[in-house]
Amino acid sequence: MNRSWTMKRATLLASILYAATSTVHPAPATPSSADWTLKGGNEYEQHFSRLKQINSKTVASLKLAWYADMPTLDGLTGIPLVKDGVVYQSGALGKAWAHDVRTGKLLWTFEPQIKFPMGIVPSWGSRLSRGLALWEDKVLKATGDCRLFALDRRTGKIIWEAQSCDPAQYKTITAAPRVGAGKVFIGNSNADTGIGRGHVDAFDIATGKHLWRFHTVPGDPAFGFENKAMEMASKSWTKEYWKTSGGGSAWEGITYDLRTNLVYIGTDGPSPFNPSMRAGGGDELFTNAIVAVNADTGEYVWHYSTTPGDGWNYAATFPVVLADLKVGGKRHAAVMSAPKNGFFYVLDAKTGKLLNQPKNILPVNWASGVDMETGRPILMPDAQYWLKGKEGAVVSPSPMGARNWMPMSYSPLTGLVYIPATDYPAKITADPGNAVGNVDIDFYYSLDTKGRFKGRLIAWDPLKQQARWQRDIGMPYQGGILATAGNLVFQGTTEGQFHAFDAQTGKTLWSFPVGSGILAAPSTVEIDGNQLILVAAGSGTTSSVGFAPRLSGSSNGPARLLAFSLKGSADLPTDTVSIKPFPEPVWPEPDPALARKGKDVWYVNGCELCHGFKVVGGLGSVPDLRRIASVRANLFQQIVRDGIFRYTGMPMFADSISEEDLPALRAYIAEQAWLAWRLQQSTEADDKRSK
Repeated sequence: MNRSWTMKRATLLASILYAATSTVHPAPATPSSADWTLKGGNEYEQHFSRLKQINSKTVASLKLAWYADMPTLDGLTGIPLVKDGVVYQSGALGKAWAHDVRTGKLLWTFEPQIKFPMGIVPSWGSRLSRGLALWEDKVLKATGDCRLFALDRRTGKIIWEAQSCDPAQYKTITAAPRVGAGKVFIGNSNADTGIGRGHVDAFDIATGKHLWRFHTVPGDPAFGFENKAMEMASKSWTKEYWKTSGGGSAWEGITYDLRTNLVYIGTDGPSPFNPSMRAGGGDELFTNAIVAVNADTGEYVWHYSTTPGDGWNYAATFPVVLADLKVGGKRHAAVMSAPKNGFFYVLDAKTGKLLNQPKNILPVNWASGVDMETGRPILMPDAQYWLKGKEGAVVSPSPMGARNWMPMSYSPLTGLVYIPATDYPAKITADPGNAVGNVDIDFYYSLDTKGRFKGRLIAWDPLKQQARWQRDIGMPYQGGILATAGNLVFQGTTEGQFHAFDAQTGKTLWSFPVGSGILAAPSTVEIDGNQLILVAAGSGTTSSVGFAPRLSGSSNGPARLLAFSLKGSADLPTDTVSIKPFPEPVWPEPDPALARKGKDVWYVNGCELCHGFKVVGGLGSVPDLRRIASVRANLFQQIVRDGIFRYTGMPMFADSISEEDLPALRAYIAEQAWLAWRLQQSTEADDKRSK
């Protein structure tokens, strides 16, 4: 299909639909300083506060006001939301809590009882939670078994419950719901399996009634298309695409725009990853895209594809940030996005048209730039591993992206976007025998070769499309951002530090060791004339780095909710979750060839989602299999194939792991256990010699 004509037709269609269906609302009012009711702080999803009692001059006096230990083994990544003196926090396994924002006293707990047993995808997703939503008297909370709850904000009791997706169809929900226009919007994840079609649902926030569904990729034409948008999208795929391809999950990025009454949906890529294994060849709409739909009807208005025909898992699923920007001498309602692919986009909120030339925030080797006329990336051959045989290719950014889901922020005062960036390449090799994406990805390639392997905090000028300043933060995976009118930028780290930086220069002005990894973005409110900075912490599977923990820091402290103020006087216990030494493995050292076969079994069945890439995992409520005890080692078949732990969340694999596969799988786990134990022995010996 001719790309130029496709874009012109889509732009024309967007203009017609926008004029016909959109309702323009007034600019959002400044939220109460005592409340933080939306995930991004205001309707623009900016993660910005106009509070400035805590500022670049006073922040040195910032101290801990209180902390609350959370009754969970899994870490916290949801942003603390505040309304009428109560702070609300989400957790894994569908849990939510309410605390007194002045003291940290627990007020109520919600625990929905996840409907185990389930398959691997919803079982994995049940241990992830990126937050909740507030709307008037309700707390909105989604669960890994595809349910959406409205809770009474004062008691935690269920007001209504709705089913948004089907966990039996490899679906799960890991995101926070989004609210606007009297509705709650929610997407779902398929964990990159490529099974099924991504979609977003809208429910009536008062009653839970389902209002509309927007699919992000087309289905089988034999069953008809739901709307003109799906018919248009189908022409961007090659024939019989529905037999070999899927994806487009909207697993995190949904933003409601009060200015336009549009909902912006960020979508995941197509699957399998390897484009030569898909029925590809076109742009594969609406994968890797920002799609605008009418909030009242769910009808398509416009889209912008960031990585058409993706081969690198360069999702655009992260929430966009809204702003009113003066570009080319004209004021625009703008949408800003920094997807995984490494480029920064500024789009017109009404049409999806590029407002300026996108530039890369970090080094990229898959595209040399973006063509302003077509909006398409200008591809380079360097990262096209599917054409390089067994050698593969080093790809920058990695499939984890130049950034991931951790929120970025925008300060209208500095005009800068503050981005938690993930700077490291990975090596990808085409592997048609690998059922998960048909690729082999070495996420630790850059670490093992001592290449670029770091997290960065980047202050990005969206008008000039360049960095004002940037800081190396630590390991690649780090926390989300809060910017304030006090000329401050707050960010936590997975090494267990909470930092405040000068918003203009990036200079570190304050740090506090919290003893637990932080991935959530902070929030801030003013209570009784006292400004509080709130942040959730805790390493664990809900940090969503469980499958590749070497991408983050090593702080394994307990799950806690923390509040800081200039009048704080609390002390944080020094206790952390101790990491016990590796025991000598209970299984003998395996045959290397058998272990290699077991590696395929491990990844084909998605074991890394919960138990870790290269079996390096086991944070939170999921056990580290390298530490498997003899009693469970003797029950290996009953656990894996017979499902004796299926009611606690361990799926049963009788249909996909045969009895003949078990020795190989056990050999791979044993191999990694022996590697960990020998590395520990070597490190201990080095420590003794150094003393």
